[in-house]
Amino acid sequence: MAETIQLSDQDVIVKRYKIRLTGRFGSSIETTVPKEVFEREARRLGLTVEEALEKLNAVWRYNSFKGLYLTFEPKEMRP
Repeated sequence: MAETIQLSDQDVIVKRYKIRLTGRFGSSIETTVPKEVFEREARRLGLTVEEALEKLNAVWRYNSFKGLYLTFEPKEMRP
C-alpha cells in the first residue's frame, strides 16, 4: 500500500546540514542524520542507541518524487 506524505515546514522540525564528499575520489556524499531522530527510532523499536547502531541500516528511497525518504531497517543477516 502506497503512503502519501505531505509536509509543511510549519508542522515539522527543519534543520540544515552540510553536505560533504567522502570516499575514494569523492565517490560518495554524506550528510548528518540528527541524533534525536535515530534515538527516537531506537526507542520506538525498544533498543538502546548502541543496539540500534549494530542492528539497523539507514535506507534511503528515491526516484520519481522530490527529495529522499529515510527509514531505519534491520540489517540483513548473512549466513
